[in-house]
Amino acid sequence: MKKGKRIGYASFKKKASRIRYGNLALLLAIVLIIIAIICVSCSGSKKSDEKENSNNDTTENQDGTATDIIEDGTDTEGTATSDPTQQSSYLFKSVTVSSSEVGSGHLVLVNNNIALLNEVNEDELVIVREYKNSAYWVKDYSVLVLPDTMDALNEMLLAFYNATGNDSVMVRSGYRSFAYQQELYEDELSSTGEDSSTLVAQAGYSEHHTGYAIDFTTYNGSSYSNFDGTGDYEWIMENCYKYGFINRYPDGKESITLIDNEPWHFRYVGIPHAQVMYEYDMCLEEYISFIKNYTIDSGFLLVNADDGAQYIIYYVPMSDSDTTTIYVPLTDDGVTAYPYEISGNNVDGFIVTVTLQEGTGVVSTNDTTTEDETSEGETEEAEGTENSESEE
Repeated sequence: MKKGKRIGYASFKKKASRIRYGNLALLLAIVLIIIAIICVSCSGSKKSDEKENSNNDTTENQDGTATDIIEDGTDTEGTATSDPTQQSSYLFKSVTVSSSEVGSGHLVLVNNNIALLNEVNEDELVIVREYKNSAYWVKDYSVLVLPDTMDALNEMLLAFYNATGNDSVMVRSGYRSFAYQQELYEDELSSTGEDSSTLVAQAGYSEHHTGYAIDFTTYNGSSYSNFDGTGDYEWIMENCYKYGFINRYPDGKESITLIDNEPWHFRYVGIPHAQVMYEYDMCLEEYISFIKNYTIDSGFLLVNADDGAQYIIYYVPMSDSDTTTIYVPLTDDGVTAYPYEISGNNVDGFIVTVTLQEGTGVVSTNDTTTEDETSEGETEEAEGTENSESEE
């Protein structure tokens, strides 16, 4: 047998080892390349974070509290990119309100289960008969409301008249004292023989205690009829929100409001709130619960009103102490606060309404003529004359 050249085991093992180590070196080189790529990527991300963080400042407010603020970013054309619904878009200052004021303001919730916590200062009320314009009637000099209600009422009913030519609306009821409301309640029970009423509230539990509620009837100069919200009056039902009013006891919400449908009963709550309630078909009870979803931490509710005004709205829980601290946003100068209003909800906290941008207004008229100058026929004879409408 011809003998071939033998390859010793030791020689084969050495060659196999060289091949194995060569593969390991290639794998190690690939790993090093991947690590290098990751390092470069992290370095770029870190620089980006540092650049972003360089825009963050901590500013001390006038009350000594520190507030983190992120300056509004701008694009190449200088357009602001900050989100008006987020806390990070603003610098804030703190204001302190008495926790007892939870029962005051145009968003207080009053119904058969929730009594008004704070009585209205009657010195602040105005006589509607003395401040009305020529577009509507008033029952008598006893009808009183708060100034915000008065201004909005004049604007709404003047716009109604301009739209329809109808001047038959009469304001027959406004503010009521606790004593007068109790009389109405007892009279209602006497007439029905019932132990309670879904039409007339007990003293302390009536919307009319707030100074923001009004009842309508209609008057043609000689006779009265119910305000039912139909015909020409449908304009008021469909447009009242533009002036800050809601129909307080709408049809279909009786199980929530605990009051029968009253198309004649309106409540002033302010334009942005009335618009949200109108658009989402909410009664006041539903809105008070809904707005609690919006806080300074979770984000603000942004409302763009029909007249071009822009608002943010948010809820602040009432503190357990005697005072509640509320933070309100500052304008771009970092010193001046945006125009704001704070209203208690008469339950457990406060609702803040901030005007980011003023609107153009919904009424363009200079008609400030008083009723006395245009309607001499309207006299005290209306006093004590009622139609068939029940009074909440």
